[in-house]
Amino acid sequence: MKTRPIAKLARALWGSRLDAPAGSALDRSSQGGLRWLLLAIGLAGRGWVALVGVAAPAELPEYHFTSPSGKDCMPFDPNGAVYFKGRYHLGYIYQDAGKHYWGHASTRDLIHWQLHPPMLSPGPESGIFSGNAFVDKRGRVVVSYHGLGNPALNVPGGNCLAVAQDDDLNVYRKLEANPVMKNPGWDPHTWLEGDSYYSISGSDPGSGRVASLYGCTDDSQVKWDLLGPLMTHDMPDVFPNEDISCPDLFRLGNKHVLLCISHIRGARYYIGQFKDRQFRPEAHYRMNWPGGTCFAPETLLDGKGRRIMWAWVLGNPSTMTLPRVLSLGADGALKIEPAGELDSLRRHRRALKNLNVPADTTVPATGIQGECTELRLTLDPRSATECGVVVRRSPDGSEQTAIVYDSVRKLLRIELDKTSLNARTKPRTYAMTFMLPKGAENPEVQAQEAPFELKRGELLNLRIYLDHSILEVFANGRQCLTQRLWPTREDSTGVAFLARGGAAKVKSLEAWDMSPTSLKR
Repeated sequence: MKTRPIAKLARALWGSRLDAPAGSALDRSSQGGLRWLLLAIGLAGRGWVALVGVAAPAELPEYHFTSPSGKDCMPFDPNGAVYFKGRYHLGYIYQDAGKHYWGHASTRDLIHWQLHPPMLSPGPESGIFSGNAFVDKRGRVVVSYHGLGNPALNVPGGNCLAVAQDDDLNVYRKLEANPVMKNPGWDPHTWLEGDSYYSISGSDPGSGRVASLYGCTDDSQVKWDLLGPLMTHDMPDVFPNEDISCPDLFRLGNKHVLLCISHIRGARYYIGQFKDRQFRPEAHYRMNWPGGTCFAPETLLDGKGRRIMWAWVLGNPSTMTLPRVLSLGADGALKIEPAGELDSLRRHRRALKNLNVPADTTVPATGIQGECTELRLTLDPRSATECGVVVRRSPDGSEQTAIVYDSVRKLLRIELDKTSLNARTKPRTYAMTFMLPKGAENPEVQAQEAPFELKRGELLNLRIYLDHSILEVFANGRQCLTQRLWPTREDSTGVAFLARGGAAKVKSLEAWDMSPTSLKR
């Protein structure tokens, strides 16, 4: 595998950005191209020499919201998402001088962002961790967060509240009574329902502590009572070592959805009913599967009545998913679609129609390629047992990522065995490992596989978003997979179709290059 000298690496990562418009997604800071060079050197120092040295267009996303500093944040949870006075506000955790803060950006159109002062800074707490935002009885935006204890100042840890002091949400005042819920767990999710406030506190199965529900009827939001366990019971497909962290409970149609993560397996959700001050789960589903990178989801309700979700895409640089619109289908299942505003980024449309894919072949999509691209595909599986599309494909197929519908196993699969020639980028089973038993392994996986089945006569409709190192796949409005890709070859940009066990037919494919978004400071 070849690597570039630093001078050539600098040109590859820096040169294309020297003339980037100020504030554009390619600029991202007043330091401009120099920051990208420093990032590259920093990555090389962390053992990513081959990864960074081979890629000519850097793996840095252009139309996803990415850490404004360009740094790898650990964590980079979306927090404090709220729609207020015509703007979408999104907080995110970042680190400075070894402490955790909440950053803050806002947008009117889900595309172009304005950077704000930090939403929350540590003090008197020693650090700020996950939480959410809500509007209280007085119409004020309030954020709830977990504050780390500060023994030096005799400040206990616990869940805290801070109230916005202006309509731009630039200044927040922390309650003097913080933490208003002392050491209940972590990751609060707080909301107003009727005349009462409720707050979920996350769970830790290792300590035997379950997710809890707190209640408050005090308008000052200072006096909170422990109401008991959040859930009446858990579901049989939840593993014993899965926690409920980053919770987000909201009504969707005639049901309630509890969105959360387990640290070892990533984003997941329950559908059920919040009734009599407890959540009664009826079904459990996942948004992440072994090898995947979807973590720490957060939602808001916008002025159009849409429930919009972002999640942290694990990997470097720290990046959010595209905004996803959640709804409840007539069958009671969750529907997941990309926000319509993303269509405004499309340019340079290409299209193919009525292309036959013979059994056990791979057919190139002539004239269509890209790494910062949207693909919209309609595919008739016909007699094929497996069919799909290949992206980020090198001419000889040594690097490629196949997105495959498996009608026998009833799965949608992202095949990862040829995604990168760099062995150090192989995906692993678990999203995070610190909650695994000591000494437990984290095996490599060859594919991320999600349950998915076409109905009789239904065509496969895929919306695929490629943004350098990011891949998001939406299938028929009811399944979505998130993946990091690390191709090493500059020519790994091709697109092709595949069919196995029988023939398939491409009814249509549309492709667009995607314009970069912007971040104003």
